[in-house]
Amino acid sequence: MADGKILKFGRKINKETSTDDYFVAFQSKVVSRNHAEIWYKDGQVYFRDIGSSSGTFLNKLRLSPSGKESRPYPLRSGDVIQLGIDYHGKKEDIYKCVMMKIIIQGKDASTKRKANIERLNNAIKELISAASPNTNSEDQMSSVECCICLNTLAPYQALFLAPCTHCFHYKCVHPLLGGGIMFLCPLCRQVANLEATV
Repeated sequence: MADGKILKFGRKINKETSTDDYFVAFQSKVVSRNHAEIWYKDGQVYFRDIGSSSGTFLNKLRLSPSGKESRPYPLRSGDVIQLGIDYHGKKEDIYKCVMMKIIIQGKDASTKRKANIERLNNAIKELISAASPNTNSEDQMSSVECCICLNTLAPYQALFLAPCTHCFHYKCVHPLLGGGIMFLCPLCRQVANLEATV
């Protein structure tokens, strides 16, 4: 893939003969005309839903609600993406979803992972310093609030940092966990598997 070029996925329309080299068409009723897109930028491959009706999934997790664009998700080698959901009751291939396994090769495939680990470590350090009792108020760039009760996160409080990066008091989010492994963020409506591999 060329750096910055966007490769789009969508449904094949019989009436049109597309000559676009950056459009991949599938003959499936569960794939929207403009379903998802993938691109390569600065050593990382990204993927997102562009407002599909039947959904786009990354490793079995839906990226956004029906008709809404998702945020870009970085892809790793071995990830599985899925366009649409099988139409129940129909056995023909035209009513089946499209699934693809991502294989990333090249010299940038391993170097980007190191950069992501450094970014994660910096984010954790910033979160810890924001909740640290030893941090001066002038050192804090901005106040961090619980996305449910809107109270400031303070030292010695139990926190819950969702995979979508929204932060809550554990006491506020505990009723939403319900004992299951799937977590639906009340703010952005993203679903995450709490027992996913670290």
